[in-house]
Amino acid sequence: MDKKTLIAKIKELATGGDTSGNSIEQVFARCYNAVEKTLGITPFDEQLSAALSLCDGMMVQMQTGEGKTLSAVFAACSEAANGGAVHILTFNDYLAKRDYEWMKPVYDEMGVSVGYVTEKSDTAERKDAYKRQVVYLTAKEAGFDYLRDFVCFDPEKMVFPEQLNLAIVDEADSILIDEARIPLVIAGDLAAEDSSSTAQVYAKLSDFILDEHFEIDEESRNVYLTDEGADLAEDVFGCDIYSEEGAPLLAKVCACLKARAVLKEDKDYIVKDEHITLIDEFTGRAAIGRVFPGELQPAVEAKHGLKITSRGRIMGNIALQYFARLYPKIAGMTGTAELAREEFDALYGLPTDIIPTRLPCARTDHPLEMYFDREEKHAAIISAIEEAAEAQRPVLVGTESIEESEELAAILRTKGIECSVLNAKNDTEEAAIISRAGEKGAVTISTNMAGRGVDIKLGGEDCREKEFVTDAGGLLVLATSMRESSRITRQLRGRAGRQGDIGESRFFASLDDGIMTKYELHKLAGRHYPTEKVSGAIDDKSLLKEAERIQRISEGDAFDERSNLMKYTMIGEKHREQTFRRRKALLDGSYNAEMWQTHAPELYEEAAAKFDKDALQKKQNLILASLLNEFWCDYLDYTAYLREGIHLTQVAGRNPAEEYNIACEEYYDSAADSIPERMAEKLEALLDCSSLDEYKVAVPTKTYTYLLDDMAEEFKTKPLLLNVFDEEEPQPKPRKTEEPAEKPEKKKGFFASLFGKK
Repeated sequence: MDKKTLIAKIKELATGGDTSGNSIEQVFARCYNAVEKTLGITPFDEQLSAALSLCDGMMVQMQTGEGKTLSAVFAACSEAANGGAVHILTFNDYLAKRDYEWMKPVYDEMGVSVGYVTEKSDTAERKDAYKRQVVYLTAKEAGFDYLRDFVCFDPEKMVFPEQLNLAIVDEADSILIDEARIPLVIAGDLAAEDSSSTAQVYAKLSDFILDEHFEIDEESRNVYLTDEGADLAEDVFGCDIYSEEGAPLLAKVCACLKARAVLKEDKDYIVKDEHITLIDEFTGRAAIGRVFPGELQPAVEAKHGLKITSRGRIMGNIALQYFARLYPKIAGMTGTAELAREEFDALYGLPTDIIPTRLPCARTDHPLEMYFDREEKHAAIISAIEEAAEAQRPVLVGTESIEESEELAAILRTKGIECSVLNAKNDTEEAAIISRAGEKGAVTISTNMAGRGVDIKLGGEDCREKEFVTDAGGLLVLATSMRESSRITRQLRGRAGRQGDIGESRFFASLDDGIMTKYELHKLAGRHYPTEKVSGAIDDKSLLKEAERIQRISEGDAFDERSNLMKYTMIGEKHREQTFRRRKALLDGSYNAEMWQTHAPELYEEAAAKFDKDALQKKQNLILASLLNEFWCDYLDYTAYLREGIHLTQVAGRNPAEEYNIACEEYYDSAADSIPERMAEKLEALLDCSSLDEYKVAVPTKTYTYLLDDMAEEFKTKPLLLNVFDEEEPQPKPRKTEEPAEKPEKKKGFFASLFGKK
């Protein structure tokens, strides 16, 4: 039956029908009554409609304040009633705990067990939470738990569920698109390299001059040595930096120059508590736990004279995009799904359903206002804030950077206008600050998207002064620049006009905005581009049209880039899944290794006579599991090295993506040649011990988890890689593209010889 009929049936059952079964209408009817009883809320038809779409595995667009949190409860209860487990992946820890506490009474009434996980949860708490039918947590924490199990040697301490079912992704455009390629990383202190030499390298580069010894590629934000710079580097360091032996030094040199000349404090990162904290390029918020890739992190630490941290050797990683695809079923919710409809469908197989607002939108959205430069633009923004402050109308300002937010705040304070500043330096208070943004006379300056998931109610949290604020015009939202994705602007506009409230949004940009210079607006606009300073807003329609086209070009580039980069990462995801699954089988007892029996039978017979046979088998499983960790570390090192130079295959007329995949497959399969020999060496060492306990398996004594701020620069900065495949290869398809990798006949080499066919 169609949605409208189904919703009517649900409401009919809720008022006195048979709700004892587990059909979707019966479960929804029970949940409908549970919400009314426990929360005192009557669900809207729009919330039921969104919940039905979530059950169908769709990407749901619902505007701010329309009740996405409640819709997820209906879908989760339906899945749980039919034996499925549900992970609701939230935007941050605050929302995971808040939504759990808020909705727990409904789950309790429904007889559905529910839990939550945050960064502060210990192992016992995590293990308990994952046993519940519904779990609230961030995608980051779920992914880290998945990776931690890969370096865990005690099955009792493994926490992540072996069988996954449904993931409902909240703020899905951020998690599945903006942060999709950010790898979650787990590292261990096995053979960790000392990074202290980076500080010495940084100190020796003080005489290197921009445009003489090194140049900056503005589009990729990378640094390259000139011929003069290479000569100077070889004089300073006394070696050939372009030799194979000099490659690590060259990487340090370029990283240090990039840290000095490209990365800006309070825009790319902040220094807080003697640590470097990155700033998310999409949200402008502190990206807690994220680090710059490779040598760049220690280079930035050296720049500020901080202690250079060792993060050990990378033992496992997974991009958020691929972690989400581990779930057999995915659904999502966001306020801006329509703008990413194509990508949700192409990369995840998720069709988009746009849920209309319960009440008509009363927000006035003004068109783009373009100004000549930053000074003119800021003058217009300050003027708009002053006008609103005069009427005690609340204002929310969305800025591009910490620097800009503090600059505007300082100007306002000199004019006697008090304001709250929410940026990466104080984001622990973001929920409280954002919740007060609708109060009478409130001026809130925020980096974009801060406080996401928190409603802004007119008149404050208790709506006490709603009538006054409504009469003043409602919340005024000001966006201070054009971002590379229109979704960011749409999200900011959407903070006003909650549930039919009156509101207004204005969108400011200037000719010197980063995106305008990056995509060369002056060339696109031609004669319409002003050559002399213009006071006030520029009203040339042709110029404004080209400025808006730039944003669409940027979005198209980003989508193409993400699609093409999948060609390089899917082979690694296939290998990771095989390695992780087989290692876990060794430790949980579902598979016993027979490497010694097969490849070193004489040594094995000697060991079997010396030690207890069952204990020897467990030791073999443990040693092989440890060796798989070493193997995977080597594989990650190899693929990272391969990515650095694979573009050179283009010179030989070959397809870089194809060559990369072939090389990865060959390297992975070649492990079959070394594993038996390495296992035999370990058996010889074991025989030298008087007891099995005397032989210590190599395990990390400490592990580190972090997000790598690695947007695949080595691919992103080489146009050849991103364009060479368009006519040769089809675009990636949804999750089904990975299925062929699982067929037994495709499996060969290491895992075929080690475990045989499935």
